[in-house]
Amino acid sequence: MDYGKVLRRAWEITWRWKILWVLGFLVALGSGGGGGGGGGGTSYSGDSSDWGYTFRHGVPTEVWAMIGALVCLGLIVAIAIWVASVIARGGLIAGVQQIEEEGTTSLGSAWRIGVRRFWTLFGIGILAAIPFLILLIAGIVVLIVMFAGSGFAFDSSEAMGGLGIATSILCGGVFCCGMIILALILEQIRIYAERAAVLEGLGWIEAFGRGWEVLKTNLGPTILFWLIFLVISLALGAVIFVFVLILVLPFIGLVTTTDPGAWLIAPICCGGLLAIVAGSLISAIYQTWHSATWTLAYREMTGLAAIPAVEPVAEE
Repeated sequence: MDYGKVLRRAWEITWRWKILWVLGFLVALGSGGGGGGGGGGTSYSGDSSDWGYTFRHGVPTEVWAMIGALVCLGLIVAIAIWVASVIARGGLIAGVQQIEEEGTTSLGSAWRIGVRRFWTLFGIGILAAIPFLILLIAGIVVLIVMFAGSGFAFDSSEAMGGLGIATSILCGGVFCCGMIILALILEQIRIYAERAAVLEGLGWIEAFGRGWEVLKTNLGPTILFWLIFLVISLALGAVIFVFVLILVLPFIGLVTTTDPGAWLIAPICCGGLLAIVAGSLISAIYQTWHSATWTLAYREMTGLAAIPAVEPVAEE
């Protein structure tokens, strides 16, 4: 496989069809965990007797109702973001496929394919999560039993108890390393299975099996792509860290050398907004390129289509 051609073609697609960045942003939003939250505080005026009354008589019902409403709203937003990210993953795969076969794509057409394949992609995600969750729960139970047994061993002999604790810690470390490797394998199977579902029209069980087959037969190229993305992620993280540091250092200098006032709020808000916008843009571009690379690699690994030669693209 010509890895350079795959990466260059993926970047060409990413840069030319910027409409795919919208889907990349949704993927990043769904996989980036988080957002949201924040707890709200309720202020009470008056002296300490007000607080004493609150503690004696409990939090007002209105406050609990507001907290419940915010929690429900947060859950609804989180579910909506997750659903959109799953659809966007399918849309990115479909978009690259359309570009390679038809020479163009659109946000609407890619999104519609993602919507049609949503339940298949959802099933693939469940299949990828089940083995990890089962082994995780079983491993935690075994480690708890081992630590408990080591504690009881101290009653008869400190040496036996210490040996049991050391053995439990060693087993825990091996278990954690094994779970990390398993998570990486299942994640890669999911990546290939999603492409099997969208590109080959397979059901979720067949697509998962197809993903495992592609991983087994293309283990070397898969590991190399993983290493490439790891290096790029580390380099990108270093660049983002330097960028954030450049933004933060002037404010730290102002706070430490002058008496901060209300005037400092405006530049802090502007800097934070700039960082959010830049981070979102970088994440959207990276996710689009990452997905396009795996889609092109899958097409070549499975012989679905040959990757066309990269030609200079005229600016639109």
